[in-house]
Amino acid sequence: MKEDSVSIIPNRSVFISKRKHIFSKERIENILWYVIECYLLILNNQAKYSKTWVTNNTSIKFENYLRNRLVEDYLIQNKKLLEQKMPTLNEINFSYETEKEYTDLQDNKIKSDKIDIYINKLKLKKIWKENDENVYFAIECKRIEQMNDTNINLYIDDIVKCTNREHRKLRLPFEGQLAFIENQDITHIALSNRINEKLKSKTAIVTDAFLDYLLVNQNYQGTYLSKHKRNNQKLFSIYHLFLDYSEIVVK
Repeated sequence: MKEDSVSIIPNRSVFISKRKHIFSKERIENILWYVIECYLLILNNQAKYSKTWVTNNTSIKFENYLRNRLVEDYLIQNKKLLEQKMPTLNEINFSYETEKEYTDLQDNKIKSDKIDIYINKLKLKKIWKENDENVYFAIECKRIEQMNDTNINLYIDDIVKCTNREHRKLRLPFEGQLAFIENQDITHIALSNRINEKLKSKTAIVTDAFLDYLLVNQNYQGTYLSKHKRNNQKLFSIYHLFLDYSEIVVK
């Protein structure tokens, strides 16, 4: 009896862990499907965001302005699309500039993390045994104006941040990174290849799987998945959304 009970406990633990992963992954990929749907709405609406107008009429960084428009004008306004696809997410919440605490794994200090796009109320309370408000998914945003080291390194820096942080609330073992590609000469394939080249030489990041194409929405091709390890050896995945804003962003 003792041997049987010992063998059952690890199996049950593995089962629970896999169940958490499967349920969470399904939620995240439906959310990313919805982000793409909102991006397609921006294209269909022929929306134009002027850098000159934002400079002259706001005090907002242009990157943040693009993010704000995506969140306020589309992600919040069109949630019925996501609810139709996945009714469980009928109470989902989208916001930006949300701050959460994390422990820096390099100096062990508690610090504040400002999140570009914060998504919670994912109906994962029963799976993770945590209040639904505390279970969240984060997407970090970056502009890609040119395929140069400056832009690529800024994008890679967000991956480095992920490896150095242990979050104090239940942030899922999935991260999101979104690139606003403002140059029509930069394809999502070329961008993913360049990021992979940089990752191969980046010793600060332990990469288990480099960016690989992953279709999350039948109507858009520019999505990828990579896998890495935090400095505490915990494995996590990053979903990369490369959105072509070359016809959306104007001077």
